Amino acid sequence: MARLFAIINILLVASTLQAQIINSTWRDHMSYFGGKAVAVSNTDVYCATELNIFCYSKEDGRITHLTPIEGLSEMGIGAIAYNDKTQELIIGYISGNIDIVSDDGKVHNMPSLKNSDFTNNKKINHINIHGGTAYLSCSFGIIAIDISRREFSDTYILGSDGKHININSSVVYDGYLYALTNTGLMRGRLDNPFLTDLKNWEQVTELGQGLKFNTGCVFDNKLYVNAQIAGDTIGRVSVFDGEKWTVVWNSLPEVKTLTSRDNKLVLCDGLGVYVFDTNLNQLLFWDSELINTGIADGDVVWYAHREYGLGRTDGNDYTAYTPDGPALNRFYNVCYNAGNVLVAPGGMERTGENHYNKADIYSFDGSRWTNIDHQQYPVFNECRDIINFTTNGSKNHFIANCWRHGVLEYDNGTFTRHNAESTGGLLNDFVSYCAYDYNGNLWFAGSIADKPITVRTPSGEWYNYAYSSHMTGLHTGKLICTRNNDLWLVSHRGIGVLVWNPNGTPETNSDDDYSFFFPSDETNKKLNCNINDIVEDKNGILWLATDEGVYIYDHPERVLRDGNTQAHYPQMIVDGFYQSLLVTEVVNTIAVDGGNRKWFGTESGGIFVISPDGTEQIASYNTSNSPLFSNNVKSIAIDDDKGILYVITDKGLQSVTISTTKANSETAEITAYPNPVQSDYYGDVAIRGLLDNSVVRITDLRGNLVHETMSNGGGALWNLCNRDGRRVETGIYLIQCTTTDGVTRNVGKIHVVK
Repeated sequence: MARLFAIINILLVASTLQAQIINSTWRDHMSYFGGKAVAVSNTDVYCATELNIFCYSKEDGRITHLTPIEGLSEMGIGAIAYNDKTQELIIGYISGNIDIVSDDGKVHNMPSLKNSDFTNNKKINHINIHGGTAYLSCSFGIIAIDISRREFSDTYILGSDGKHININSSVVYDGYLYALTNTGLMRGRLDNPFLTDLKNWEQVTELGQGLKFNTGCVFDNKLYVNAQIAGDTIGRVSVFDGEKWTVVWNSLPEVKTLTSRDNKLVLCDGLGVYVFDTNLNQLLFWDSELINTGIADGDVVWYAHREYGLGRTDGNDYTAYTPDGPALNRFYNVCYNAGNVLVAPGGMERTGENHYNKADIYSFDGSRWTNIDHQQYPVFNECRDIINFTTNGSKNHFIANCWRHGVLEYDNGTFTRHNAESTGGLLNDFVSYCAYDYNGNLWFAGSIADKPITVRTPSGEWYNYAYSSHMTGLHTGKLICTRNNDLWLVSHRGIGVLVWNPNGTPETNSDDDYSFFFPSDETNKKLNCNINDIVEDKNGILWLATDEGVYIYDHPERVLRDGNTQAHYPQMIVDGFYQSLLVTEVVNTIAVDGGNRKWFGTESGGIFVISPDGTEQIASYNTSNSPLFSNNVKSIAIDDDKGILYVITDKGLQSVTISTTKANSETAEITAYPNPVQSDYYGDVAIRGLLDNSVVRITDLRGNLVHETMSNGGGALWNLCNRDGRRVETGIYLIQCTTTDGVTRNVGKIHVVK
C-alpha cells in the first residue's frame, strides 16, 4: 500500500483557490518519532504516532505518510488494525472518528460516532477484528462495525445502570466477546441476539477481584489476558483453555500489550519485548523500556518505539525506520531565514505563563530537518520555551527568544546566552521580541520590567530605557523596525502601542522621538488593542492583526512626525455589503508574499489571502476546502525564494507551494512546476523567477499564442488550457516574458502530456 499513498492531487472547488496554491504540493512536517501502535500486512507495516501514521513498504523500503493531506479525515490516532481478509487498514481516532483505508488508496470515513452527542469522550482505544466485524473498544463501551457494509451494527454499554465505562481492549474467544476494563473482565456470547442488554454479560471472577485488565489476545487456541491490581503497574498474565484459568507469568512490570500472529506470542512490558512459540519457549528478547507494542511477522518483530517510531528485530539485528521530521510535535512559531526554516517549539500563554518546553530549535533546509538541542549545545539546558526568532538576513546568524530565560544568539556555529545576569541587569529575561534597525542596533522588548526597552549596539554596548511609563511592568508583544527606522512595539494584552526612533544615537535617549498611544479611527473611536501581529508590507504600510480583524497605517511615519495615530480598516465587499477587513475573525498572524498579497492566519477561520490593498479576498483555505490540518492557525511564514508557505496550526506544521515568489531583477533561472506535466495532473503550472508585473506568454513551438497573463511578484500560473478553455495537446510549450525594457525573450519550456 505504501506506493498508493503518494500525495493526492486535491482539486479545490473555487477557481480563486487554484490561483494561489499549487494543489499537489501540500506537505506535512510532523514528527514521527513517537511510535504508538503497529499493524502489519503482507506488503507493508503501519506505525501510528499520537497524531498521524506512516507506512513502510517491505517490498522497496519506501516510507510514506498518512495524514489529511493524503486523504485521512483528521489527526489524533487512537488505534489502528489491519484486516487481512479485505486488505484494509482501520483507523480509530481519539475523537471517535473512523477511517477505513483500502489498498487502492481510497478512504471511507464513518463519522457517525464522532458526530453523535450522547457523550463527550469518544476515544477509540483498541480495534479487534473478528470475521467480518471490527470491535472498537472506546472510552464509553464497545462499538461493533460490519466492515463490508461500512455500518455500525451494535453498541455495548457495560457500566452498571447504563453508565459508560472505559474499555481498554476486547478479544473474541470460543464464541464470547471479552471486554477488558479497569474494573474487571466481562464477557458475553456473540450468538445472543440481546447482547446489547447488560444482563446478558457476565463478570469473570476466577482471576480475583479488584483487578484491572488492559490487554489480551488469542494464541494457540487459548485466551491470554493481563491483569494488575488497580492502582499498581505489576502485571500478571493468565491463560484460559476453555475450561480453567492458569497463571503463566507473575510480577511483570507494566505489561503494555499482548499480540499474536504467525504462531508467535509477543509480550511488551516495562523491560522490553518478548517473543514466544506455542510451547511458550522464549524465542527472543530485546531490553528496551521504550517499546509500546509489537507484532510478529514471520521471523521478525515490528514494534512501536516511543523515541524513534518504528523498529524491526529478528533477535540479532535492530533497525529503526523514521520519516525525516522535527524531534517532537511541538510547534509555536515559524520563521524563514535565508534558505532555512526555523521552528520554535516553546510557548507561552497570553497571560504570560510558560509552557516549560525544552529549548530546542527545529531547522529545515528544504530537504532535511535538523534538531538543535542541548546535546550539541549545553547552554540550551539553561533555557526553556523558545518562542520566536529574529534574523538579519544571514543564514549563519539569528536570535532565539527564550521566554523567562533571556535570548540565545547563534553566530557561525556557536550559541551565546544573553540575560539579565550577563548584561548586568540591562536586559530583561522576559524578552517577547527583538528587531534590528537599519544601523545594525539590536533592540529587545522586555515584559514586566521597569525599563522594557533594551538595545545592543554593533560595538557590543548595552543600554536600556523606559520611554513611557505606560509600558513599565506590562507584557510586551511583537517588535518591528520600519523602513524609516521607527520601532513599533505592540502587545496582545491591549495595553497600547509604543513607537520610537533613536535618531542615530542609541546610546542616549535624550534626543529620541517616541509616542505611546491607543490606535483609533478617523472618528477617534478606539480600535482593538489586542494586537497579535504587526508587519510592514512592500509599500511601507503597517498591518496590525487583532482580536477583531486587521487595520492599517498607510503612513506610519506620521505618528512621530506630526502625532497622527489614526488607523483604518480596509473595506471589502462581502455578500454585497462593505465590511471591515476580517472584523469577525481573531487574526493571529500575517505574512506578505512576493506579490505584496497578505496571508492572514486566524483562530477559527483558517487562512485568508487578501489583495495588496486589503479590499479584495483572493482566496481562503480551511479544513473544508483544503488539506489544512486545522482552522486554528498560529503562525505562518513565506519562503519568497521558492514560493512556499509554512503553516503552524494547533494540530501541527505543514507547507504548500504558492503562486508567487520574490520578483527577480532579471529573467534568469526561470522554473516551472510540475515539469513535465503528466496526463493525470489537473492543477496549475507555477512559473517562478520572473520580473514583477511582466507580461508572460505561453506559445507552442510554432509561435502560436496559447495563454497570456501578468506575473505577480516573481510568479505566474498557467491552467494548462488554451485561449478557448480546452486543455492543450501533448507537446513542448515555450514561456515568453516581456521585460521592463520591452524586449520579449524565450525564458523556459514546459513539457505537457495530455
